[in-house]
Amino acid sequence: MLKNLPEEIIQYLVDELPPFTGILILRTDSDGNILDYHGPHKEYLRTKPIIGKPIHEYVPALFSMVPPLVSPMILNKIQSKDSVYADIHIIEAIEDEYWVFFVDQSNNVEGIRDIIQKMNEEKFQKETKNKSGNSESINPYSVFGDLILEVSSEDSAIIRSTVPQWFNQMLPGIITNSPIDFKSIFPFLEVFMIDATQFWETKQNGKFKSGIWTESISNGDDISLSAMAIMVDSNRYLLIRQLEEDLNQEQLYYQMAREQKLAYEKLEKTERKLKKLLDYKDKFVSIVSHDLRSPVAAVLGISDLLVNDKDELSKLSYFYQDLILNIKEEMIRLLDYNDKLYHWSNLELGNFKIVKEKMSLKNIIEIAERTSKAKFKSKNIKFSTNLKKDISVNVDRALFLQVLNNLVSNSVKFTPENGSISINVSEGKDKIEIAVVDSGVGMTEEIYGNIFSGFTRKSTIGTSGEKGTGLGLGIVKKIIDSHEFSIRVESEIGKGSEFIISIPI
Repeated sequence: MLKNLPEEIIQYLVDELPPFTGILILRTDSDGNILDYHGPHKEYLRTKPIIGKPIHEYVPALFSMVPPLVSPMILNKIQSKDSVYADIHIIEAIEDEYWVFFVDQSNNVEGIRDIIQKMNEEKFQKETKNKSGNSESINPYSVFGDLILEVSSEDSAIIRSTVPQWFNQMLPGIITNSPIDFKSIFPFLEVFMIDATQFWETKQNGKFKSGIWTESISNGDDISLSAMAIMVDSNRYLLIRQLEEDLNQEQLYYQMAREQKLAYEKLEKTERKLKKLLDYKDKFVSIVSHDLRSPVAAVLGISDLLVNDKDELSKLSYFYQDLILNIKEEMIRLLDYNDKLYHWSNLELGNFKIVKEKMSLKNIIEIAERTSKAKFKSKNIKFSTNLKKDISVNVDRALFLQVLNNLVSNSVKFTPENGSISINVSEGKDKIEIAVVDSGVGMTEEIYGNIFSGFTRKSTIGTSGEKGTGLGLGIVKKIIDSHEFSIRVESEIGKGSEFIISIPI
């Protein structure tokens, strides 16, 4: 590797870095994947680097740092391994190839017990009381002139110092005697805390310094800050200090890179939480809808028994007869909703497996017709199909039948009495299309353009007052996508709707 170093890299090594002994050199591509390495990797990294692996898997602080915003970019005193701190230089010499140098700085990260020991409140107050006779007006942490936080949890800290003027200008009126969410106040610390936590977990007294960042104060000015993670006798502190000098161009680029990393870290963290919540939601819905089915079916059975007992029903007034019929209808709707909710949650969880087999399309359509026969009869709807010769389709029988049942049921809902519904099939060179066509009320382009975007909380009332669940078409889309088919809608107000499934041959 050393024989093939570009001239610019060799010049940088000679001019900018100490003698080569002890320096780890890694070469990466533009995505940060390791192409080659040379040097004592055991001194800097926990494990041996693997060609092709991203460099940030070995040093998390390098996440999104390759390619650098400016070349060379120098990251000072980054913890690359337990108790190992290195200055990391990132340089571009050849397009889409980057060199990363690790230069040991562990000896410069010394403990600060003697300084931080003065942060012990009781000892400091005793010392000052002996000298002045009055300790009540003296804050034991005020000698530093910085903001000192005692970290009590992942996001919470208690202010242990006199509040500096710059902090008051950042957050006027903040309550300082209560725990504060320091990550919300200083977003930069979201990333720094990853390394700081690793440092604290060593349980060794000492300090670990952050990079430099800027914050805006109330008068509109920007101030430069740096942070230091400190461990003293198992207590965790953050010392945040205002820097007198302004950021130079290199430091500004460095901050931009760190902010980019912060954005990625927050996005990944939010994504993980969201996936966990969605998974919990789907499992909860699946369990509840499954357990509700039995009691709902029991009530439906009782109401059905009452409706069909003509002798007992005749003893009731028309009001109570109508009430029992309404109970039965609502239980049927609730059972239908519960079943669809159960299917939806299991589809979202992936608790199903598509098992395709060659099926008779004619047979599937006949089953769908029989399933909806009672609904056709109740609204005097004429059903037809243009399929004369049989066609085989490669589908999951149960799930595809559920698609046709949901589409036909949806068409019945929005088709007035004496209307018509048909399932038309056309066979082309590269695809088979199955269209469920109705003579119903139709939809606007705005409605059918978003009809498969997910289930809706508001379901449209049918032509005879039918109430839907808002889940049916969402389940249809999920099953169609799982088959790797496609579905589209054509509709016009007053002229009906057409749901077209395309099956590639």
